[in-house]
Order: sequence, then C-alpha cells, then structure tokens
Amino acid sequence: MNRSEIISHDELQSWLIDRIAFYLDRPAEDIDASVELARYGMDSVYAISVVSDIEDHLQVEVDVAEARRRGTVASLTDYLLGLVA
Repeated sequence: MNRSEIISHDELQSWLIDRIAFYLDRPAEDIDASVELARYGMDSVYAISVVSDIEDHLQVEVDVAEARRRGTVASLTDYLLGLVA
C-alpha cells in the first residue's frame, strides 16, 4: 500500500482484524472490534508482530507503546488513521 492511497476506516479495521485473527489462530468473525484485545490472548509478542505488519502495510512508523495502549481494534484503527491522514 502506498501512503498516498486513501484507506477507509472499515477497510483498515477489517485488515487489522484479519491480521490479529491470523496471529491468534482464530476466525476473523470471532474478533469483535470493541472487545479488549487482551481478552483474546493478545500478548506483547503478537502485538509487536501486528505492529510490524501495520508498518509494512501502511508505510508509517508506529509507536509500539502507543499502539498497545489502544486496547481494542476500534481504538487502534482510529490511532492508525490519524497517522496516515
């Protein structure tokens, strides 16, 4: 993805859910964007992997600590959209 491309909230959230589901070995349909990721077993190792994927996908640098503070997919999506705006 090129940074100049516009990505919608829904597209980014869906992509994030797919990546998180991949790392947690769960169906994407089981990931609720409003549920704390910790409840799904998302730990720091998975978080770093997801952040790396995000950086590759969006071509932006992500503050890992800030991303971890965003406890839900919905909150993380909002944070990331702010980075690429």
